[in-house]
Amino acid sequence: MMLKTYYLSLIIVIAIEVLVKMIEHHAPHFLWETIPGFHALFGFVGCIFLVYASKSLGHKILMKDPEYYERRGK
Repeated sequence: MMLKTYYLSLIIVIAIEVLVKMIEHHAPHFLWETIPGFHALFGFVGCIFLVYASKSLGHKILMKDPEYYERRGK
């Protein structure tokens, strides 16, 4: 029962937020703010870039050869 109440209140809050954003007038400061969904797309592309950049850094800097420790002992 508590979980259903939580999800119902969450849906109501999200619906109110969406309605307020649709009604509220926002004056864009930059040209790209006029493109619908720009900020969501920008955040998604930025997230993908961070994931791939961290993976490549991890492979190039942090990852060692499987035989790295065997060679050091000899």
